[in-house]
Amino acid sequence: MSDQDHIAEELLIAKHLSGETTAAEEAALQKWIALAPGNEQIYLEFKRVYELSRKIFDPSDADSLSIDVEKEWNHFLKKAEENEKTIQFEPQAKSNAWLRIAAAILLVVASGIVVNYFVSNGGDQTYQTAENTEVINLSDGSIVFLNRNSMLTVRSSFAKKNREVELHGEAFFEVKPDKQKSFIISASEADITVLGTSFSVQSYEQRNEVEVVVKTGLVKLAPREMDQSIELKAGEKGILRKRERELVSSPNTDVNFLSWKTRRMVFDKTNLKSVVETLQATYGVEFIISGDVSKECQVTVTFENQTLEAVLKVLQSTLGLTYKQEGNKIEITGAGC
Repeated sequence: MSDQDHIAEELLIAKHLSGETTAAEEAALQKWIALAPGNEQIYLEFKRVYELSRKIFDPSDADSLSIDVEKEWNHFLKKAEENEKTIQFEPQAKSNAWLRIAAAILLVVASGIVVNYFVSNGGDQTYQTAENTEVINLSDGSIVFLNRNSMLTVRSSFAKKNREVELHGEAFFEVKPDKQKSFIISASEADITVLGTSFSVQSYEQRNEVEVVVKTGLVKLAPREMDQSIELKAGEKGILRKRERELVSSPNTDVNFLSWKTRRMVFDKTNLKSVVETLQATYGVEFIISGDVSKECQVTVTFENQTLEAVLKVLQSTLGLTYKQEGNKIEITGAGC
């Protein structure tokens, strides 16, 4: 995506945050967010920065920062004017709240004060990933493995009464037992409560399902607006379907649910489509099957911490797989099975 496209999306996000988008603009923004996890990450980052900027300073108060507010404001307007063909501005646009919000975001990002401010003042701590994963050691001894394009916020009150965090995206938690302080994860429209256990949570804002898979211990999945909850023990999976307001549990049959963390993948007479889905989740790439691939095309193999290139070579030699790769996109054009 070009810099100009990025600026256009930033402006739409700013209008959305101020509640000034038209129906068409809101639909366009939601469509863009749903296109890729990376787009959702950009949206969540701007939303978070805006929320933090409101706590840090009043955008109209230039004395609160050692930054030339007027200079940054004019710089932003110049960027906006360069994109008039992409976004139509109203005649009174320079007085609109959404441009002030965009300028506030720009100021906070440019100043680099967000992390320093909230670390030094004991406030919420936010961890974000893009094309990488991250291991986060919490103050109570718990460990969080944060997947790509995800965000974890640790509350300022963490471990004072309860241990509260908020997740956007996917993570695996190894929670240190503490019977006096529950570990509570806010994930989209649900809360996940544990005492001490290990489990994975998948909660992307633009996806319909919140998924919890328990590896050890006991976990409670409780939707906030439903008068029900489920308890999940080791080897079980719970799913909240947000649109349908449906809560279900079942045995977890996906042995590769943690492959993005462990880089271990086990396939036993697994069809190629399912294999491809696991490879996408593990390596953060996009697969397209454009050739005529039989449903009988199955894979039986175990991969242990191998590179994507090595995995593709194995599939190429065992299945007669043909493919072409451009960056993070891999197109499967045929298979000999």
